[in-house]
Amino acid sequence: MRFHDMTDDQKWSYIALMTEQWDAEDNEANKEAILAFNEGVSPEAAALHRDALIIDACTFNVVRRGWRIAAAGASALNCTVPDVFGECGEAFKAVANYYQVIREDPRFRLIRTADDILEAKRQGQTGLIIGAQSPSFLVGYDIESVLEAFCTLGLRVMQIGYNYRTFAADGCFSPANAGLSDTGIELVRLMEKHHVTVDLSHAGERSTLEAMEMAEKPQIFSHSNPMGLFRHPRNITDEQAKKCAATGGVIGVSTYNVTLWDGEHFPTLDTFLNCLCYYCDLVGVEHVGIGLDTTATEGCYSRAEIRYFAKLIRKTCGNDAVSYKAFSQDRPPVNAFSVEGLASMANWVNLIDGMLKRGFTEREIRLLAGENWLKVFRETW
Repeated sequence: MRFHDMTDDQKWSYIALMTEQWDAEDNEANKEAILAFNEGVSPEAAALHRDALIIDACTFNVVRRGWRIAAAGASALNCTVPDVFGECGEAFKAVANYYQVIREDPRFRLIRTADDILEAKRQGQTGLIIGAQSPSFLVGYDIESVLEAFCTLGLRVMQIGYNYRTFAADGCFSPANAGLSDTGIELVRLMEKHHVTVDLSHAGERSTLEAMEMAEKPQIFSHSNPMGLFRHPRNITDEQAKKCAATGGVIGVSTYNVTLWDGEHFPTLDTFLNCLCYYCDLVGVEHVGIGLDTTATEGCYSRAEIRYFAKLIRKTCGNDAVSYKAFSQDRPPVNAFSVEGLASMANWVNLIDGMLKRGFTEREIRLLAGENWLKVFRETW
């Protein structure tokens, strides 16, 4: 039965099923579709992909070294380790799980310093940076004590907010746009003191501007696209991008397709490259990087979690959801749930090929692929 001939309930059941195959299974058809984007890249792109230092500033769910991580060729991944809504004990368990992954597979390395990233590159390893997309796990304890303890465990990057208000800051979906709390101001200072990179993605506009105003070290947007191209609450304004660059920071371009969609044209690699070029023109190539915001390990989501989010998307977005629109146009899952041509970190080589075709020099690509992030981490850690 074609999507158009289904009832509304059948359509959403189909979307949930396709989402399960995308996120809850290591689906061979999806793997073939993703890796097919890498076919036909130039020898120059393939060589540069092998040689360049690659740092992806936003990923999650590293549970093993599967084919996505292997194909990415990254020397460092900034991983979302504590759950964004989890408490302290849950955050500790999440960090312990990453320690286990690293201990059981010598192809991984825990990243504590910028030099560790360079060593991972020399050894052909994938370095894992312990990051957090929310400070919520600090709640209920003396903030500095818990922050220092997690820093000892390896925490190196942390966001001050996540979509809605945390104890520290309003998020990008918070209607009040109230900025930093008094505790949030303290948190930013403590993060700089304890060598944790301040990440402003998902935080509200006023929160980010206030944080950057008090910056003594570079601050980053690990995965935030330009509002100047796509008006979505998760994206950032030109003012935010310029202020970030003024701190010495870097803005990472993301493949989260909802933030790259104009309601008519589905996002492709060219859409992503448009964002990359936009930021380079706005703040300079030295302040732009990549934070794909994609799952690192194939088939790592539970089906129950997928079903929950499918219901949530139906409730909040309905027939305007990107996945609904995509299947209405008979698009395959690889193009419904991602960016065509850059469907996962496995397509880094295709991204480099695209940058070469856009006219970026080899030196510029090396900066964008990872060296800009390395500079920030060296200055903030």
